[in-house]
Amino acid sequence: MSYQELVKKGLLRKEKIGFDQIDKVLEKAYRNIKSAKTLLKDNDEEGSFQFAYQAMLLAGRALAFSYGLRPRIVGSHKIVIDFTETVIGKEYKILVRKFDKARRKRHYLIYGIGLVISKTEAENAISSAEEFLRIIKEIIQRRDPQRKLI
Repeated sequence: MSYQELVKKGLLRKEKIGFDQIDKVLEKAYRNIKSAKTLLKDNDEEGSFQFAYQAMLLAGRALAFSYGLRPRIVGSHKIVIDFTETVIGKEYKILVRKFDKARRKRHYLIYGIGLVISKTEAENAISSAEEFLRIIKEIIQRRDPQRKLI
């Protein structure tokens, strides 16, 4: 599926979004990674995991914004993952799978009972979020090489 199909289905809508807004979203993603690391040091693996996931979500949203697209509110997390998968390509398929797996775990943490996040899972989520953010930032930068992102 292409991202244009997501637009046709009404999952993404066109919207003019400036690079200043994209910068703010990326800055927030970096702050979320920093918070994830802080929480991990405080032995809050669940909180750390959730902040790492949030950083990935924000990076994916920033990527969509760089295309002048905004996901609809209902189902937006999955829409961002689907959009990201169509844009960053097969080269990063495993990383997108990690993003989606983190989405499902985060959902269960909020709405389910009994799921425990280990220190290793939180560390891996942070590592994936850092790699994901780096890749997304590079892609956005290539879309407008004249613009310097944070």
